[in-house]
Amino acid sequence: MVTSKWSPPAGTSPASLLYPAALCAFMVQHGLSKKSLSHSGAVAATVVGLGTFTNSPYVFGSVLLTFYLSSSKLTKFKSQIKKTLEEDHQEGGGRTAVQVFSNGAVGTVLALAYQYVYWTSASRPATLFMNDWRASTILFAYIGHYACCNGDTWASELGILNKSWPTLITTLKKVPPGTNGGISPLGLAASFGGGLLIGVAAALSVVVQLALEAPISWQSGKGWRGLDAFSRAVDVKFLFALLLAGAGAGFFGSLLDSILGATVQKSNYSTKNKVITYKAPEKDDEVKPISGLDILDNHQVNFFSSMAIALATGYLSWKALW
Repeated sequence: MVTSKWSPPAGTSPASLLYPAALCAFMVQHGLSKKSLSHSGAVAATVVGLGTFTNSPYVFGSVLLTFYLSSSKLTKFKSQIKKTLEEDHQEGGGRTAVQVFSNGAVGTVLALAYQYVYWTSASRPATLFMNDWRASTILFAYIGHYACCNGDTWASELGILNKSWPTLITTLKKVPPGTNGGISPLGLAASFGGGLLIGVAAALSVVVQLALEAPISWQSGKGWRGLDAFSRAVDVKFLFALLLAGAGAGFFGSLLDSILGATVQKSNYSTKNKVITYKAPEKDDEVKPISGLDILDNHQVNFFSSMAIALATGYLSWKALW
C-alpha cells in the first residue's frame, strides 16, 4: 500500500515562519492595545494573518496590514461625534471574530489559493505576477477584495461625518446618517481613496520586491548594479492596473454594498434617540422603518459584496491583461 506523506511548501523552513508569526503578533497586540479588536477578533485575526503572511510575495501581507491599520485609524477619527450618530459605535471598533472574518475570509482563501497553486515552487518572484495568468488573477482578486473592504470602511467612517444627510441609493431621498444604503459625496470620495490606497500598497510592494530580487546594490567605483535587470522587470502597465483595480474596487464595491444595504438590510429610525436602530423600541419611543428588508445583517452584506467584487476584479484583470 502506498502512503502519501504531507510536506510543507517548497522553500519553507522553521526559520521562515518567524516573520509571519511576528507580523501576526504585532497585528494582534496592536489591535488589543488600541481596542480595535476584541478577544475573539484577535483569535480570528491570527487565523487571517497566518493564512496571509506565510505567502512569500510581500504584497499579500502589505495589503492586509494597509487595510487593517488604515481602517482601524479611521474608526477612531472623530469618535465623539460618531457616538451621537451611531447607536452601537465603539471607540476603536472592537471588531469581533464575525467582523474580522466577514472582511478577511475571502482574502485569506485567495492568499491560501496562491500558496496551493505554487506549493512546489521553491521561488515565487514578483515577476510571476506579470508572467503567469494564475498568479496575476489571484492577486487582482485579492486586491479587489481588500479594496472593496477598505473603500466601504472609509465610506462608512467618513461618510457619516458629511455635513448634510446622505441620499438613499435606491430612491435618491434624504435619509438619516447611518442608514444602510445611504451615500454622500464625502463617502463616495472616501471609498475611492480607500480603494486607491490598497492599489498603491500593492504596487509599491511589487516594486520593492522586484528591486530586492534584481538585486540593486552600490559598488564603489562601479556605481549601481542591477538597475538594468530591475528596469526590465518593471511593467508600468501592470502597476497602473493595480492602482486602477484598487480605486475601482473601492468605489464600486462601496456602491454594491450600499445597494445591498438599501434592499436586503433593514434600517429603522428611533424617534427618541434620533439614530438608526436595530433594537426593540424603548418606552416612549417610536421606531420607523426607513428602508430595506430584514434578510442580511451588516456582516453578511460586507462578505457578499467583497466576494463579488473580488471575483469581478480577478475576471476583468484576466480579460484585460491576458
